[in-house]
This record gives sequence, structure tokens and C-alpha cells, in this order.
Amino acid sequence: MIKWSRHIEDKLIKELYRFGITKELLINVIDDPDEVLYDSMTGRYVALKMKHKIAVIYEKLGKEKFIITAIYSSKLEDVVRNRRRVGRWI
Repeated sequence: MIKWSRHIEDKLIKELYRFGITKELLINVIDDPDEVLYDSMTGRYVALKMKHKIAVIYEKLGKEKFIITAIYSSKLEDVVRNRRRVGRWI
């Protein structure tokens, strides 16, 4: 089961819809990611879908997944590389 933060709900409406990002896509990223990383700073998980240039940040709450936010970036590979280099995403 997926739960949504108020932040991601607002971000979908105000920003992400312009890039064709929907709730269904975010669920797909979590269910079938290219890769899942761990954010050592926040203790959250980061599901990546490079084809869509999106990273979904979420927490696991038992069997539920709570989506905190999503990052859309045309330079997602650079974002991931930089955060790995400094040890934030492992």
C-alpha cells in the first residue's frame, strides 16, 4: 500500500504534472525501479527511474510505503553521481 505526503500531493499539482509525472508513474518507479539507494542522511529510500529522469524518496512503514517527495531532473545522472560521491546516497 502506498501513502502520500501532503508535500508530494502539492508538488504533483504545482510542478510535476508539467513533465507528465503522475501518481501512477511514481507508483511504477517504486514498484519497478532501475535502482534503489539509501539516503544515509535521512534514513529514507530513493527509487530511481532513469528513463523518466525521476527519483522518488520514500519511507517504509511496515508493509506500507510513504512517498515523501520526488525529484525530477534532466540531469538526474549527475545528481545521483554527486550524492554517491559524497556518501549521501549509498
